[in-house]
Amino acid sequence: MVSNETFLPFDDARPLLHDADAIKERMEHEGYLFISQLLPEKDVREVKAAIQQICQDAGWMDESGLPKREPVLEGQTEWFTVYDRVQCLEAFHALAHHPNIVQVIEAIVREPVFVHPRNIARIVFPETGYYATPPHQDYVLIQGTMETYTVWIPLADCPLEVGPLAILPGSHKLGILPAHLAAGAGGLSVEVDDGKWEWRSQDMRAGDALIFHSLTVHRALPNKSKSSFRISVDYRYQGISQPIAENSLLPHYGRLSWEQIYSGWKRTDIQYYWRNLNLRIVQHDPSLIMPEEAKHKEEIVGLTGKSLSTIPPKTTGAISFQWRGALRTAVGFNNGDKPIPENAPVRILDITGAIVVVESVN
Repeated sequence: MVSNETFLPFDDARPLLHDADAIKERMEHEGYLFISQLLPEKDVREVKAAIQQICQDAGWMDESGLPKREPVLEGQTEWFTVYDRVQCLEAFHALAHHPNIVQVIEAIVREPVFVHPRNIARIVFPETGYYATPPHQDYVLIQGTMETYTVWIPLADCPLEVGPLAILPGSHKLGILPAHLAAGAGGLSVEVDDGKWEWRSQDMRAGDALIFHSLTVHRALPNKSKSSFRISVDYRYQGISQPIAENSLLPHYGRLSWEQIYSGWKRTDIQYYWRNLNLRIVQHDPSLIMPEEAKHKEEIVGLTGKSLSTIPPKTTGAISFQWRGALRTAVGFNNGDKPIPENAPVRILDITGAIVVVESVN
């Protein structure tokens, strides 16, 4: 990705909201829907305010939303001190059940909609372009049915410099693409011929919604702003008759139980609602998220501890390596007892999912 990259804007599907056939046809053809102001601004602002308060309590931002410290990246130990509290927010989970979203999904799947309980929030510090989520497909991570749809909503205005999502229209027709190790949230990427495909993205406002098929290739643009956090949510939906992976019924990251998350909630209709449904629950297949490098890890050469700063013991950072003649960067986990200095040689111990487990050679 180059710094002066330009994008075609999304095609706004808002004029189609009262035409279910047109909504379904647009999704089948393009693999995505952009719907401006699908959610009332007051509803998303409520969730944003609750998340910002948690960030303020942790010393991440001041009362005006400006950063007060160096970036904390998703997956780092300190990041979870905030994220665990976000996962317990009733308003965050309730927003996934908003009728404006469910009605659109129902037009696509043509049956009652199942709202996944595993909801995801993203809190991206400014000036963290080096850790943007790479191009990928959601299906290998979600599994269950390919007819799963992600709804991505910024909770605050998100101009291009803050890093909204970018979409490759029509890429859902490519099927499942080989996944590769990569740095950034998720730790996996896919490769597409940019000469044949045209990325779309644009400034987004709080309450806009980007809805896409589980095979649609998408990525997060880097947050290049000097002072703006990107706060957004990922919600997922499918037809109730379709299979769902067992992991999708568990809290995101699995650090908390549903009992812990639901403690103190007022609404009971959005708690454990799947337990009384006759769902087709299937096992999660770990082989689908195995990157190509893990299948041929003997071909990895030149592994170095090129990190965001250093990789402390038992934590993650960026790892660079050569694979089949190309320089790649992945998420590395230091399994040693000492920090790994930047550019220090390391040895590979294992590749688990999208994580390269390493230790210092010295």
